Amino acid sequence: MILDRIPVRLRLTLGHAVWLSVFFAAIGLGIHRIVEHNLYQQVDAALLASAKSINDARYAKPLSPPLIQEFLSRHFGERHTRPYAQLVDLSGKVSARTPNIRVNLPVTARAWRRAERGLETFESFVGKRTGNPFRQVTLPVLQEGKFTGELIQVGAPLDSTVHALDTISLVLWIALPTGVLLSALLGYLLTKRALKPVHDMQLAAAGLGAKDLEQRLDLPPAHDELRALAETFNGMLARLEDAFKRLRRFSGDVSHELRTPVAVLRAEAELALRRERPPEEYREALRNILTETSQMSGIIEDLLLLARAESKSVAMQWAEVDASHFIDAIRESVQPVFDKRNVTLVTPYSGESTESAEHDLGTFRASAGYLSIAIKNLLLNAAKHSAAGSTVQLEMIRAAGEVIFKVVDQGEGIPSESLPYIFDPFYRADTARNRASGGAGVGLSLTKAMVGLHSGTIDVTSTFGQGATFTIRLPSPSF
Repeated sequence: MILDRIPVRLRLTLGHAVWLSVFFAAIGLGIHRIVEHNLYQQVDAALLASAKSINDARYAKPLSPPLIQEFLSRHFGERHTRPYAQLVDLSGKVSARTPNIRVNLPVTARAWRRAERGLETFESFVGKRTGNPFRQVTLPVLQEGKFTGELIQVGAPLDSTVHALDTISLVLWIALPTGVLLSALLGYLLTKRALKPVHDMQLAAAGLGAKDLEQRLDLPPAHDELRALAETFNGMLARLEDAFKRLRRFSGDVSHELRTPVAVLRAEAELALRRERPPEEYREALRNILTETSQMSGIIEDLLLLARAESKSVAMQWAEVDASHFIDAIRESVQPVFDKRNVTLVTPYSGESTESAEHDLGTFRASAGYLSIAIKNLLLNAAKHSAAGSTVQLEMIRAAGEVIFKVVDQGEGIPSESLPYIFDPFYRADTARNRASGGAGVGLSLTKAMVGLHSGTIDVTSTFGQGATFTIRLPSPSF
């Protein structure tokens, strides 16, 4: 649309001007109608008073044109210089009239009908010869409340009334458009001033770069929509700053994680080639190289899977999953790690037959392979951070509209300042970035991505030194 190409301040001004035009037009029309009504009321009151005076006087003495003119002057004063009147007798003929009438005043059918009911009639006409408008009243002569057939008609030209209305119309035609233009100009200036903070925000935002994300926009003093916009923009800058920091940290972490095995590979190869060695030493060097390449391959595969999961380009293999068999398979997969670390793993109905109907966990719909990656990562992470002799518990809960998995450990816990970043790739609560505990730091990020593929959520609660609880919630519509 054409309006969409017009600047906002101009659109607001045009809209303001249109509504003002409609409003002022309605006001002007109302003023004109009220003044017109009042002027006609004044004329009608003078006409009716004159007609009634003539009607009352005709019983006291014979009416003559001069006497009739005297009554007209008494009620009209100097406002009208040419009022006139006529009397219509029983035969319907004009019996008397003022000398300033060249032709008889019209008696309309409407006036006769109302006169028969004892009602006066006010009417406006335009003179056939002069073309000037005039107003007249037709008053029926009543005797004992009944119409006698006689009429008294009094009229007056509307020159002064029409002139007054024309003057008012001219004033309104000049004043109202002028008022609209002035109001539109004032509205434009006010709109420009009101939108100045937005323009300032635009200039400030245009000057921001990737290195300036710590800067923030100045907040307007008024707590209005513009302040809310500035606060929203500052919030976006804060999120961008955090995202850039995480990206820089991620790049550094990837370099760190890949540099170590590459350095080991190079050192092993250089050491093996430095001099002739027995076959057993070469085999040992190759075993070390294989270990490091396996670790590098695992990191790369995890990163690729994480990238595919975050871009939703993973082919999900949805199926009805037997919960008991699903948990048993996970337990069998991670049990060697728990045995090696002397940590007890407790799962739903551990040590009892899952074929029992009493202990049947039912089924749910999921992509079992990807969901098992998420839960295995949580269990292995719990085992890694649990002391020997402690317990890790895997729970499955069916609630209204969702399936919940919980992994509860008794390890060292997570510092509160690390909780917001625990699912970031390569983030470790241990700032020394010690690799002695194993793992590349991608597990929890991958877990969150796998849960996201199931339209679920994952959160963690922890008290440092007292263990942690990871909770996966999978909505039932996904299953």
